[in-house]
Amino acid sequence: MRRIGETGNGRSFFLLVLGCVLSLSAWAQTGVICGTVSDAKYKDALIGASVVIEGTTVGAIADVEGNFRIENVKPGKYTLVASYVSYKSETIKDVVVKAHQESVLRIELSDADLQLQNVVVVAQRKLGTETAIINTVRKSLPVVSGISAQQIGKTQDSDAAEVLRRIPGITIVEDRFVVVRGLAQRYNNVWLNNATTPSSETDSRAFSFDVLPSSLIDNMMVYKSPSAELPADFSGGFVQVMTKNIPDGNTFNVSYQMGFNTNATFCDFRLTDGTWKDYLGFGAGVRSLPSSFPSHLGEHTTEEAAAFTRQINQRWGIDKFTAIPDQKISLTAHRSYDVGDWKIGNITNVNWSTEYDYSETVNNNFIAYDVKNDASRPRFEYDDIRYKNTSKIGALFNWSFLKGNNKYELRNFFNQRGVFALTQREGVNYYSDKNIRKWESLYTGRTTYSGQISGTHTLQENINKVDWTAGYAFASYREPDRKIVNSILDENRTEKPDYYVSDPMRYYQDLKDHSASLAANYEHKFVVSDMFAPVFNGGIYGEYKSRTFDARRFGYNLLGKGYDRYADWDYTDLFTDENISADKIWMRETTTNSDSYTSENMLGSAYVSAKLNYGEVLNANIGVRMEYYRLQMDGYSSDGTTPVHLDNKTTDFFPSVNVAYNLSPKHLVRAAYGRSVNRPEFREVVPYVYFNFERDANIVGNTELKNAYADNIDLRYEFYPASGEMITIGGFYKRFKDPIEETYNEAGSGLQYTYHNAKNAEAFGVELDVKKNLDFIGLRGLSLVCNAAYIHSRVRFEKGAPERDRALAGQSPYLVNAGLFYQHDDKGISASLLYNRIGKRIESVGVPMQNQNEDIPDIYEMPRNSLDLTFSKKIGKVVEIKAGIQDMLNSKVEYKQFVKLTDENGGKREREQLIRSFRPGVDINVGVSLKF
Repeated sequence: MRRIGETGNGRSFFLLVLGCVLSLSAWAQTGVICGTVSDAKYKDALIGASVVIEGTTVGAIADVEGNFRIENVKPGKYTLVASYVSYKSETIKDVVVKAHQESVLRIELSDADLQLQNVVVVAQRKLGTETAIINTVRKSLPVVSGISAQQIGKTQDSDAAEVLRRIPGITIVEDRFVVVRGLAQRYNNVWLNNATTPSSETDSRAFSFDVLPSSLIDNMMVYKSPSAELPADFSGGFVQVMTKNIPDGNTFNVSYQMGFNTNATFCDFRLTDGTWKDYLGFGAGVRSLPSSFPSHLGEHTTEEAAAFTRQINQRWGIDKFTAIPDQKISLTAHRSYDVGDWKIGNITNVNWSTEYDYSETVNNNFIAYDVKNDASRPRFEYDDIRYKNTSKIGALFNWSFLKGNNKYELRNFFNQRGVFALTQREGVNYYSDKNIRKWESLYTGRTTYSGQISGTHTLQENINKVDWTAGYAFASYREPDRKIVNSILDENRTEKPDYYVSDPMRYYQDLKDHSASLAANYEHKFVVSDMFAPVFNGGIYGEYKSRTFDARRFGYNLLGKGYDRYADWDYTDLFTDENISADKIWMRETTTNSDSYTSENMLGSAYVSAKLNYGEVLNANIGVRMEYYRLQMDGYSSDGTTPVHLDNKTTDFFPSVNVAYNLSPKHLVRAAYGRSVNRPEFREVVPYVYFNFERDANIVGNTELKNAYADNIDLRYEFYPASGEMITIGGFYKRFKDPIEETYNEAGSGLQYTYHNAKNAEAFGVELDVKKNLDFIGLRGLSLVCNAAYIHSRVRFEKGAPERDRALAGQSPYLVNAGLFYQHDDKGISASLLYNRIGKRIESVGVPMQNQNEDIPDIYEMPRNSLDLTFSKKIGKVVEIKAGIQDMLNSKVEYKQFVKLTDENGGKREREQLIRSFRPGVDINVGVSLKF
């Protein structure tokens, strides 16, 4: 047996023991520096603040409660440096460390904006955390609400539309349009980063939020009260979406998610023939008219028209398959560079998704109620089956450059969205008294690009500051080769199929929007005394938008014999090349002059404002904004015979006052007044007629629309119990002159939707927003987020008019969002349970008559409950697993009319009519993300 010490192993063991003893001895002779880091004004914990021993890399990061701890510090006297982004660094000298003892410090950092001497902030303010958002809401003078990337990450929300539902006073229409305080999407303004966004919707004034993946959002702020530095064109809310631009170190993230929809996944699916490009969202190009196609078929002979018909005679076949699970992939790279004195950051993201939806919809419409027989009189009663595949591909490429007092940013966002849908409709059209079938094959391609370059320059530290932004945005919306086939039941036919094709149509549409903007702002601070330090702000903003719109319409002549017009949903046997000829089937041009138009607008604005204060107790922002607006449009009347030219110009001034009174560091009251405008959008003034298949109705603009103006008043109380917590309750009042709404009316054999100005309207309501940790009742790691709103509105009409006072279209009388969030950082577990409900709101304004019994009532979207559950688990530092269930309750989406009747004796009664109804299905998602 070998003895220890006689071998190399023995010597190694001896050295190991000696090292341990020396280490223990050294540890026994050290002390600890610990304490807290908080905001000097609000006393909130500064999560992530850095405390470092000067001249070394030894230090610690503050935790969620602001605590830090530096261990194993040798006895002596040290200087510490505490720092946090957007705060002035603090140097603490002569910190004495003794063996076996803790040196406890309480460090308070002041906001860099409050410092007046010799501070250079070389980091960017991060708004992606819940604490940062709450601090921004607290310090803002306009009434504002927001949501951060941190809170977004706790949900399964996949795009910006779903995220917005979590903000107080916000609801979403058609899964992509925002409604603020019950006011429809047309009353809101949206900027992506610091530049305007064009509307890619053909029939509404709105930004489609479903094009923006939630993973790219740094924060979303919704300003609800006007202020001079904000655009005047909003009455509900000004939504500012900021994409991520600050790198999270040097990291690479990849995430994959698979989704299952109970209506669609692994079920039989049908679409017309497609291409692989459909799965990238670029399927519109292969369906477009070829460049060799003539500008108008009416200029050619019948034989030539048949030849051109044969040239584009494609994609009639039905592809039957099983729907695969939804797929989502995202790749993100964060990079930071130091190049001389420059700090450079880059975030690059590429994302792709495809998903399948299936719905069975009851689709009805009614004319005036039959009072005598107490029975509804349907215009049509349909059952719709819809198959839909949505594919998106997007990219983000953002840069930031910092040097001393100068910061430059370059932001680029791109998204391509393709929707491939097939709808089969069957039912009775009571106007023609026929059993009918309608079949629509539709592909839509939507392209969105937004790019900005901006700079921020501090000319004299905390005295003079200039910032500027130049932006360009492009949006296109294409409907290439939209096919609609109408068929009629042959009641005398005994064999199947018994529906014969009567009226096939094809439609091509191409919309392009370009917009450019330029903004510059100047800020100058005056220091009069310790209690009075006013700030002067001034700025200019210019914007130019242009739109080109072109559409082509084609009908089919079905002549002669030798082919079979009977079919069951598959029309390939009818539209074969053999049947396309001058004596059988060929396309005819039905395009008119009104199917194309051009429009442009120009906006020039300037503002001045003053921020006044009395110490930190009272702050006010008083300002006025001037806006010059010019809208031009060239098109034709809806029948295509008369040229229409619009050239509308207005110059308006918009005053605003925002006041905040700090009752204490945790309590404040704010009040605001401002005037705003709501201008008609291109589509709303163009007399172009578009057929909406879902509504089975035409939509046409109104050249007589006027600007709508609103006076807005807000009052809100805010309480900040602790870091990351907020309780607010507020009220608002709005009065509108000439509000713009969408209405519908009878147009021959069908419906037609258009836009008009009411005389005036008003809306008022209360909002509650709560973000509170539940530690105080023993539920550590659990937090509550709840926001609710009650809103009342009334539209007023001229005396003697058939219209009766009613709620604003799109306005919900109440809405509730509630969520329970659980977070256990040590175990890397987080979970959430989210609930949403909105009140009954008008989807479409009806047709009023002098005799109320003859009304065609308003159509209401009915309340429904939505419940989402999410769970995530971090495994080590690299892997995170996420799972979630969206819309667990799968409540019906329903639209109804309520007929109010008065009998001969003055008795009142109400009848209910179902317009549309379907269940969207439950979405189950599982995913994994890797961070390197």
